[in-house]
Amino acid sequence: MREVDEDGLAIRPNKTQLKRELAQLQQLVVEIIGLGDGDRAKLDLDDKFLEGVKRASAMKASSGRNREIKYLTKLLQKQNLEQIRSWFETRNSRHSEENRHFHALEKWRDRLVDQGDTALQQYLEHHPHTDRQQIRALIRSAIKEKNTGKPAGAGRKLFRWLRENSTETEESAMLLDQQEQ
Repeated sequence: MREVDEDGLAIRPNKTQLKRELAQLQQLVVEIIGLGDGDRAKLDLDDKFLEGVKRASAMKASSGRNREIKYLTKLLQKQNLEQIRSWFETRNSRHSEENRHFHALEKWRDRLVDQGDTALQQYLEHHPHTDRQQIRALIRSAIKEKNTGKPAGAGRKLFRWLRENSTETEESAMLLDQQEQ
């Protein structure tokens, strides 16, 4: 039975909105195809859909692959879309959190190399547990390396050390952002 409005006329669905939703589902299918087997297993998808995903992932870009994606989009509509979308959102937020953490460490490394003792003092204020001798030695070798134009081996060591020894990076990132403004 069709839905009708107060005048008794049939209510048609908005075609543009339906096309947008279909395009979003197709994009979701493409993202699922790009996942590894372990991640796909976490999504709790039915076997017929997973078989189609394996077929599509083995195909090169072609009209056959596009047909397979459209077929998988139809099958995906029968799955638990909310669970799948929430899994992707969680995964993406975790990824962006890791990126934020990575960029904060890069900022600290660059500041420590560029500003030397003043940046080191600020770093030590926010990270009192830090081994001062070790970080000073790493900074000195990174500065020396930068001044001589050698490849960035010591800079990488400093970054690796910061990554392994930094636990309060979110607070540090906020501090850096405030100081840069």
